[in-house]
Amino acid sequence: MRPIYLISKTPSPDTMDVVHVPILSIHFFTPEIDFSLYEGIIITSKQAAQALKHYSPNWDKLQVICVGDATAATVKKLGACHIKIADGYGMSIVETLSPHEGKWLYLRPKMIASSWPSRARQLGITVDEVIIYETRCNKDMHKIEIAKNGVLIFTSPSSIECFCKRADILPTHDVVVIGTTTQNALPPEIKSTISAQTSVISCIEKAREIAAG
Repeated sequence: MRPIYLISKTPSPDTMDVVHVPILSIHFFTPEIDFSLYEGIIITSKQAAQALKHYSPNWDKLQVICVGDATAATVKKLGACHIKIADGYGMSIVETLSPHEGKWLYLRPKMIASSWPSRARQLGITVDEVIIYETRCNKDMHKIEIAKNGVLIFTSPSSIECFCKRADILPTHDVVVIGTTTQNALPPEIKSTISAQTSVISCIEKAREIAAG
C-alpha cells in the first residue's frame, strides 16, 4: 500500500492508514452580528460553524443552510434547530436558497473560491457577507516529509497554495481533490482525480483505491 497524505486543516476520523499534514491554521474574528435581521445563516465549512461558539445562542433558532453533511453535523452539535443541506458544492447553495425569501447571512472565510453569492444576488436573493475567520499557512510546518510514491489529498485551494510553498508535487505522486474548485487551483501540469462525493471521507476512499492499485 502506498502512503496516503491528507493535506488539510484538520484530521478526519477513521484514518489510521492516512498521514494528516496540518498545512493550515485558522484565525477567528468576532465582528458584531445582529442575527435578528436575518431569515437564516449560510455555512460552507466546519470552521465557520465553530465560529458560532463565540456568539450567544440567539442564532440557533434561525434556518441554517449548510453546504454538505459534514458541516451540517457540526452545526447540529452546536444546537441548530432548522437545517437544510445543499449538495456539497457552492452553486448548490443557490438552488437551496431559491425557494426562500428574506435576508440571509453568509458567514465566510476571508478568501473564497466560489462565486455563488453573486449568482444568488443575480436571482434576487439578498445575501449579506461577514468575514468570520481566515485560513493561514501553518507557520509550524517548516518542513514536510512526503514519500515520492505518496497519494496526496487536497481539500481546498488554500491547502494547495500552502503545500506548494513548502514542498513539490512530483510526477510520481497521485493527487485526489475534493471538487472542481480545488482541482482548478492545482498547477496546470498536475493531473488529479476528483472524489465521487464532496467529502473528506470520499477523498480518502478514492486515495485508498489508488494506493492499493
